Amino acid sequence: MGKTKLKEIKSDLVENALLDNVKVVGFHNYVEIIDSTINSCDFSEAIFQGIDITNVEINNSNLSNIDLHDHSLKKVKFSNCNLTGIFFSDSYLEDVIFENCNMRYCIFSDTNLRNITFSNCLMNESSFKMIKWKKIVFNNCNLEETEIYKMSLEKLDLSSCNISKIMVSVNDLKGLIVSVDQALSLSLLLGIKIK
Repeated sequence: MGKTKLKEIKSDLVENALLDNVKVVGFHNYVEIIDSTINSCDFSEAIFQGIDITNVEINNSNLSNIDLHDHSLKKVKFSNCNLTGIFFSDSYLEDVIFENCNMRYCIFSDTNLRNITFSNCLMNESSFKMIKWKKIVFNNCNLEETEIYKMSLEKLDLSSCNISKIMVSVNDLKGLIVSVDQALSLSLLLGIKIK
């Protein structure tokens, strides 16, 4: 059975649907999107009081600056999306893939992240504060000037990423996996002088 093609979001439940080249605007009290595909859509002028997204592919879409405070995303794949300035606070993300996305200035605060992959993403000047996580993969991401605060980095591998000017507490560095060049750069945080 094919997906129902929608031209707008009219109800609080979008299920087994295809949103293609749709501009979503205005206030939405609560929306649940399940088993759907979103292509080339613009959500940047929408306000969601609540949104839960499950088993959804989101491609080539603009979700910049939306507030995903206290929301849930499960089994979601974002490909080639503009996610600049998204505010993930007190949210739950599980089995989510971010691939080739612009995620500059994103804020992850008090967020639960489970089985998350960031691949080839621009994440400059983003912020990770007090994150609870299990299995996060960063593959070839730009994390320049990203802030990491009160988040254990034990067993987190950033060796393929640009982490120049990263802001992190020395106490949180324990167990972080980095390349030799990155280790030299991070030594400045420790006040180490290398000859």
